[in-house]
Amino acid sequence: MAASLSKIVILISIVAISAMAPVAPEAANVIWLASGLTGLFLLRRKDVALLRRPVVWMSLAALSLMAIAYVAGSRSLGGLIGLVYFVPLFVIWPLMAAAKRAAAAGPGLGSGQWSLLLGVLGLCGVAGAAVIAINEVATTMTERAGGTVANPIHFADVALLAGALSTAGLLSGNRARYVFLLGPVLALGAVILSGTRGAVVAAAVMLLTAIAVAAMLRLISLKAVLLLIGSFVVVGVVGALLGASQLSGIQRVLADFGDVVRTGLPTDHSTSLRLQMYLGGLRAFMQSPIYGHGPMDFTSVAGALADTPFQNVPHLHNDLADFAASAGIIGLVVYALLMLAPIAEVASAPASRAKYELLVLVITLVTGFVVMGLTNAMFGILNVTTSYAGLSVIAGLLAGSITNEHQVGRLQNP
Repeated sequence: MAASLSKIVILISIVAISAMAPVAPEAANVIWLASGLTGLFLLRRKDVALLRRPVVWMSLAALSLMAIAYVAGSRSLGGLIGLVYFVPLFVIWPLMAAAKRAAAAGPGLGSGQWSLLLGVLGLCGVAGAAVIAINEVATTMTERAGGTVANPIHFADVALLAGALSTAGLLSGNRARYVFLLGPVLALGAVILSGTRGAVVAAAVMLLTAIAVAAMLRLISLKAVLLLIGSFVVVGVVGALLGASQLSGIQRVLADFGDVVRTGLPTDHSTSLRLQMYLGGLRAFMQSPIYGHGPMDFTSVAGALADTPFQNVPHLHNDLADFAASAGIIGLVVYALLMLAPIAEVASAPASRAKYELLVLVITLVTGFVVMGLTNAMFGILNVTTSYAGLSVIAGLLAGSITNEHQVGRLQNP
């Protein structure tokens, strides 16, 4: 009974995070948390062994450190309320336990089958996001698509992550696997139509990261690297000739680039306010560098310390500034632990081509998350935080499948 329920729990949670999150984030959040809560009730004493898995212990260590910093910064136990921002991360352990219990119950999905399933689900999710973006622009002529689903920035962030996740299908070995290259293309379309500059930049950085890591791991040759880069340059030129530069996301990035060339910094009001937030966050960090100012007061402290004071903002539009101002050096350690957890999880799997391919995917996803977090908060925004928790579980799920297949292979071929 517990094994069957565990299978249902892990499958539903994966569907929510990959296919539903880009188009129905509120429903996906609820399903993710409900799945995690169910997994929590299914935990058994033997699941303590999972605390050795990097994706589990690093996330729990990060949450524990954040609790300490928030209490110290707030100077009261009331600071623990700030952990609400990280609730999706609390279910990583129970969902990993559910995945292990389901796999132990009998023949399950191998790493290739999981990759194919994730590819299909991610492609469905990002295709839905692209349709929503196109429909909004076509029917309302908006410059910032995604508003019917979420804040356009968060809509773009989740769509880009889903598009990158869909490339997991490339790892499946399926003969039709190259269809999953449509995922990043659809994601880029949704991102550009959303007018989100940070996600446009993140898409470019993710692409370069994937190529660079694949080359360093010798999964592709130097000739292939040059061919890929040349192909993307050609696509960019053709897109510009066809009018892609008139789309809102591209226009905003080009305008920023022009400002940087002329004055050294973008000059629009949104960027100017963000720069004041970053400056205030840095000064707030310097004022309390060890444990910060707690989850409730750090924005007001940063606002008062900026050259141009600001107030009534929920965050500082930058993950590093948020973690540093709210929790000091401890917060920065927490951020590093969370970012490295899925990478360390995959790195702990036995050496194989499947491991290195998965490492390319996970490093690319984490890099995108970091880059998008440089211009807007990612942690603390429920649907984006949930997406990162999902990425962590997916990394653990696929790494675990690779490890199991390696162990079975050793038993069959001693």
